[in-house]
Amino acid sequence: MNKVTFRPFIMPLLLVFCTLFYYFGELVDWAAWDALRSNFFYGVHDIHRLLFLAPIVYAGYTARVKGALIVTIVAFVIFLPRAFFISLYPDPLLRMMLFVIFAGVIGALVGTIRNQTIRSQQLEAMLTIKRDKLLKIVDGMADGIVITGPDYRIRFMNTKMVEFFGEGTGLTCYKHLRNLDAPCQQECHIPDVINNEEINRWECSFPDGKIYEIVAAPYVDADGTVCQISIFRDITQRKKI
Repeated sequence: MNKVTFRPFIMPLLLVFCTLFYYFGELVDWAAWDALRSNFFYGVHDIHRLLFLAPIVYAGYTARVKGALIVTIVAFVIFLPRAFFISLYPDPLLRMMLFVIFAGVIGALVGTIRNQTIRSQQLEAMLTIKRDKLLKIVDGMADGIVITGPDYRIRFMNTKMVEFFGEGTGLTCYKHLRNLDAPCQQECHIPDVINNEEINRWECSFPDGKIYEIVAAPYVDADGTVCQISIFRDITQRKKI
């Protein structure tokens, strides 16, 4: 799971840079830097405010919704002097308020999406850990265990199953277990197990002459796919008696 490292110095730097850019025209007048004077810095400043989206979005991504709202309030305070004392254009306070609301919503959305992403990653990691624990237990069982996806591809075989049939993870079950080019017609229970969420039990003969008792049940894999988990028990000797 990717983890974003929060660097506290980035946010102040972004805010300072945006503030200097926002009040650059006034700074030029105060310092009498005539060479840096440009009409761009003396407009209505609606465009200049867009730069503050950078720290607000960054706060939403790193500090979630609360961080985005805090930085939006800070930006609002930064905008106030121009709205009340400097701007010569009509409705400066209204335009500033509209931007603050817009920027706050964008930052909150980024924070919300980030929260959902983190929760999804945590859930996926937790499911993966549980799956690994389960498969570790399953791997030590005396019976063969195989997990097969709805596409008939083998996702997992425990040690005993590999001993029975050889390693076949990634191959189709009908090809690896019975050397067929298409799913077994009468003996395949995958559609019933997966689609109807049924637990089935049956006996099946294989080309090597062995007979297995198979118990299959639905199983949700780590990626959320509903699969079939099957237990293979060799009953060849019992059937021959």
